Amino acid sequence: MPQKILSEDWSEYDNKKKKKEDALFFSCEEPWEQNYLIQKIRNVYPQYSEAAITAAIAACCLEVRAPRPRKSFVECVMRRLRS
Repeated sequence: MPQKILSEDWSEYDNKKKKKEDALFFSCEEPWEQNYLIQKIRNVYPQYSEAAITAAIAACCLEVRAPRPRKSFVECVMRRLRS
């Protein structure tokens, strides 16, 4: 399930990051990153509400320690959405 999200094109996200090496990490402190992930998930899984995704992101921001690898973070969010 997270593979569908992770295999999407993330180039817009990567290009918005200030440093290239930061592109592989998710920042909970940046609202645009949260909005980007919400839209990415909603595009692939429209059955999940924005509120449910936002709640899953908030929970994973507490669960996954910084620096948060994108892959681990997306896996956490999708796991939360499934439960």
